[in-house]
Amino acid sequence: MTAISANIIRIIFLGLVLFFTVFQGKTIAQNGEDEREPVIWSISFDGNESYSSMVLREVIAAESPNFWQKLLRRHGNFIANETELRRDRVRLERYYQRRGYHNVNVQVTITPRDKEWQRNVRFTITEGLPLEIVNSSIVIEADDQTRSEISDSREFIRETERHEYQEGNRYETVRAPDVRGRFLRLFENQGYAWPEVEINSVIDSLANQVDVEIVARPGPKTYFSGIELEGDLSVPDRVVIRETDIKEGDLYNRNKLQEAQRQIFSHHLFRFATINIPEQPRDSTLDIRIRVRERPLRTIQTSIGFGREELLRGQLSWRHRNVHGSGNRFGISGRASFIDQRLSADYLIPYVFNTKSGYVSTVFGQHKLEPSFELFQGGLNNSLIYQARRNVTASASYEFSINEELSRDSDASLPDSVLNYNISSLSFTGYYSQGISREPRGWVIQPLIELSGLFGETTYSFQKFSLDVRNYTPLYSSLTLATRINTGAIFYTQPDSLPSNIRFYAGGTNSVRGWSRQDLGPKRAITDENDDLEEYVSLGGRALFNFNVELRQQLNFLIPNFGIAAFLDGGQVWRAINRVNERPMQFGAGGGLRYQSPIGPVRIDIAYKLNPTNADLNIYNGVDYGSSWDRIGIHFSIGQAF
Repeated sequence: MTAISANIIRIIFLGLVLFFTVFQGKTIAQNGEDEREPVIWSISFDGNESYSSMVLREVIAAESPNFWQKLLRRHGNFIANETELRRDRVRLERYYQRRGYHNVNVQVTITPRDKEWQRNVRFTITEGLPLEIVNSSIVIEADDQTRSEISDSREFIRETERHEYQEGNRYETVRAPDVRGRFLRLFENQGYAWPEVEINSVIDSLANQVDVEIVARPGPKTYFSGIELEGDLSVPDRVVIRETDIKEGDLYNRNKLQEAQRQIFSHHLFRFATINIPEQPRDSTLDIRIRVRERPLRTIQTSIGFGREELLRGQLSWRHRNVHGSGNRFGISGRASFIDQRLSADYLIPYVFNTKSGYVSTVFGQHKLEPSFELFQGGLNNSLIYQARRNVTASASYEFSINEELSRDSDASLPDSVLNYNISSLSFTGYYSQGISREPRGWVIQPLIELSGLFGETTYSFQKFSLDVRNYTPLYSSLTLATRINTGAIFYTQPDSLPSNIRFYAGGTNSVRGWSRQDLGPKRAITDENDDLEEYVSLGGRALFNFNVELRQQLNFLIPNFGIAAFLDGGQVWRAINRVNERPMQFGAGGGLRYQSPIGPVRIDIAYKLNPTNADLNIYNGVDYGSSWDRIGIHFSIGQAF
């Protein structure tokens, strides 16, 4: 046998060994898969005309792995348990039955897929005809005067038009607590502390028809008669009672009782407050019990943070929450960063003419180091704050300040590189939020009007207006579209003579991203003795328009508390309102990462200038003094951009 033949035999032998080894491994792996517990690979619904599959998935206990779990083979927790699936069938039937489909029928089918251990689960639903309310009536069991007073009230008429058990509606037993609760709240807010509401129904299952009767017994009208306080208090009882805005002899009102608890809880002195009704005779008088717990009377708080613009920032504050046993608060606070340093002392009176009003007086000193100017400021601010509702606040404030401003641009249109001036302004601000949850939802509107020099005691007389409008729209459970428009104008008779601190600026982490802080808008070049560019300095302006559009996607299914965002920002600053045609809008686009930490969302954004000017790119007289990084802005901060 030649050497070549021997080599060929060896190759064939090794090939056969490798073939049988691989074949045996595949057989073992296949047997392992065959012996695996069956896994729910998909869940589907048929015949569900009234409720979407997304809704029905929340009803059942069975779950199927999502795309990422399938890809990463993390599907060991989705075992196809036939007993549990039969229970899911019952859960679906009961869900439909409580919503008026008394003849519903649900069947569950389990079928294998290509791989023996994978299962498709299908729920086939036959809804049937629902029960319809053909007659609905409300009976008030009371004397004629009480019955007439209730039935003629606007609140009662509104509830009769809105409750779920009206004629023509589907009869859903799951709605009974809601209907009962609506009428109980109605009577309690009309002064009846002990109402009773009963719902009677007659069901014709053959005709699929229901007669509903709502029986209400309002009981006697009730008046507040006594307030009992519990808790170790450092203030007189009258301070707590004053915050409730409840007086002896007032007509009982459930909403007023809830608002009283919120008002006590919102007081800076109290960290815990509850109001309840103790056991007592159900007659025309009502005693209430208030339990309160105070915060420490004196506290020191510190905080520290980081950001792309301020770099390192910190704050230290001291608070005394009960000056002379009055419930008023005195505090001293200082904050510092590489941009802003401020020291202030404030005195807060939480009650002026009612529980929703407060007054705060502040003395402050401040130093600001902005890209285009440096400011030393000292002054006094007095503010009257009124919280009409939890989501509606208005304030009026008067501020007088002495200012020394140092311009970084010696050629700027200022009387001198050092400018001393006084500001005396009256400001009106408002705040409206459509939602009151921690995560913003709906509309948020913040207007501001500032009038300076009304009495001739200021260096500059001007009128400043601004409006910030935001909207947060959930597109899916984990995807939110956030938008903002911020605009403003300053009216002043002398052109280009306002100090830099009063003007509008744009650009930065919380403005138009891609540009640095206050870097968007008109600029002036600073050059050396050789006419080489040192830097561009922003001049600000008297007209402003910014917008932000941001998509925020939570990725909790991958990493808890983690998310991403994509955004488009735009805006411009103009030297005056009549010069808006001189500068076009500029835009920045990009994306970022979000992490919901205990101290707030940690945010990193990278933005790209879409249409920068020569000044934005550090180009001066045709010479490029910049780099490719001038088109890119990196923003790091704690807190959302808006």
